[in-house]
Amino acid sequence: MSHSHAYLLQEFKISIDKLVPLTPPEIIEEAEKIYAELSVNPAATEKQISQALILIGRKEYPYRKAYVELCAQDEEKRLQAEILQRLEGTIAEKVKKMVDSGVHVMEYVGSKLFERDLQATERYQVEQAILLAHDVLNKQCDERAKERQQSFEELVVRWKTEEERLQQMIDQLKGMAERDMTYADEIRGKAEQFEEGWSIVERDPLEEEIKQEIAHWTTVLEEADEQG
Repeated sequence: MSHSHAYLLQEFKISIDKLVPLTPPEIIEEAEKIYAELSVNPAATEKQISQALILIGRKEYPYRKAYVELCAQDEEKRLQAEILQRLEGTIAEKVKKMVDSGVHVMEYVGSKLFERDLQATERYQVEQAILLAHDVLNKQCDERAKERQQSFEELVVRWKTEEERLQQMIDQLKGMAERDMTYADEIRGKAEQFEEGWSIVERDPLEEEIKQEIAHWTTVLEEADEQG
């Protein structure tokens, strides 16, 4: 019998498999343990699974950010070179023509021109070349990060500090709910949305968005105090 939240659990499993290289083994082990427990528990709720994704995502956040920062400086250029290297004949000519005009391969693939210019079999070959190129880049990035272990660890410390700072801002917003019961549920709901951003399947919480929400509710609550 399949789990009632099988799709979300599958997302969890895929996300674990995609945790960035150099994620500490203890985080991966914890994620796998939680996933295994939730998978065999038919009573596990959607909220429990979501909370697990948030827990692991928040722990992985500084390692992912450090990994990307260490490796992403020339990634687009290297990715394009790896893709072109794997294309041949007329397909290579068509794609190179776009690249020479200043369009990055990935921009081209995401455009309507890609479907217009290439047949289905040709598009498939380009997509396969992209997958292979990504594999190569991930391996290269892993090697570069290991070679520059000290730099990586310094970046992790910086991103851990950033993660804590963002959570403090979310907690500040959450605390504002106590000032006026009229708006309490709405404020807590917004804070929870930001916390959901820690999930390994969601977009990271953004400082500017949290600041805007805090500023908004500061104004609303001050006006309510004046009227009260």
